[in-house]
Amino acid sequence: MMDICRKGGSGLRFKKTVILAVAALLGLMVGWTLPARAAFNIDARAAILMDPVSGRVLFAQDEHQRLPPASVTKVMTMLLILEDIHSGRAHWNDPITTSAVAATMGGSQVYLKEGETFPLKELFKTVAVVSANDSSAAIAEHLYGSVQDFVEAMNEKARELGLKNTHFANETGLPDPGHYSSAYDLAVISRELVQYPEIFEFTSIWLDKFRDGQFMLRNTNELIQVYRGCDGLKTGHTDEAKFCLSATAKRGDFRLLSVVLGAETNAKRLAESRRLLDYGYRNFQWKTIKESKGTAGQVSISAAQKQLVPVKLKGDLGTVVERGKDQLIETRIAVDPKLKLPVAAGGRIGTMTATLNGKTVARAPVYAVERVEQANFLTRLWRGLRDFFTGLFRKSAR
Repeated sequence: MMDICRKGGSGLRFKKTVILAVAALLGLMVGWTLPARAAFNIDARAAILMDPVSGRVLFAQDEHQRLPPASVTKVMTMLLILEDIHSGRAHWNDPITTSAVAATMGGSQVYLKEGETFPLKELFKTVAVVSANDSSAAIAEHLYGSVQDFVEAMNEKARELGLKNTHFANETGLPDPGHYSSAYDLAVISRELVQYPEIFEFTSIWLDKFRDGQFMLRNTNELIQVYRGCDGLKTGHTDEAKFCLSATAKRGDFRLLSVVLGAETNAKRLAESRRLLDYGYRNFQWKTIKESKGTAGQVSISAAQKQLVPVKLKGDLGTVVERGKDQLIETRIAVDPKLKLPVAAGGRIGTMTATLNGKTVARAPVYAVERVEQANFLTRLWRGLRDFFTGLFRKSAR
């Protein structure tokens, strides 16, 4: 009886072992069909992450959807102002007098009074830091004569940038059925804006004063306080648009630009912007391919007196690359096909192109380190014949 019980127990244990093994195998097979990890996404209506140097999109989610941008609109407002500063049409110390129109603007404001006068730089600061609609209107009128003409200039700039999903009805971002943009378009405008380094003098301000200290300015972009490297760029919020943010951060030589549109709360737009920038810094890196100091290499020019011509870059050549792939980048220098000799020192010679897996990731012109003289006729003839027969030999050897 005892033996029978023992045999029965062994059978049950064996069956149990088989069942567990089969279950484990099935679980493993199911596991093979599951993705390794959930796809990355942003909890907002639309989002994009861009390399502002090349314009390369590193992440996108509904990036072309037309949405109300709220005060993120002001990246275009500020861009036009900075363009006028750099062209000489306007100056930071220009006095701007508040009109009746500007004084009656609603939404975010610094409560300008009709007839009050401030330097352009002071009003620009209030636009960048607290998104002042009244200051935006006052500057627009000063630069273009009327808000309407300024808005037309905004739309003209959007067309110039090739934006397909943007139309401005005002310079502030206040709700209007004809006022819309997209995450991609706002990233392109923001990319243009950050080409002017002085923008960060304003967008990185956390606390400041206005009207001789009577009005305190506190930046609406709290990300500059909580995210390492963040120095801009522009917030937006209306009931229709929800919470929006165009943000940029720089760590070392690596700057990233993100846009989040339509987050449910301010806390959510901050959190999702952080996640988006973190995604970029976690998965990508900045690679300096060639530095501007020293020579960038040599190119062969048969018609030159010295056939090997040293060239240089005027600025570092770099790109954003996926982490771990920076060693796969290759470079080559091509001579301009219409190059005419002689070329003075510093004259353009050709283009350096960097490729990764056959795709161009960066390019920049290269310049002569020293004057390049033309070789005499006999030397050019000899090199031409040499190259001709070398080419024939290579073809026959294939």
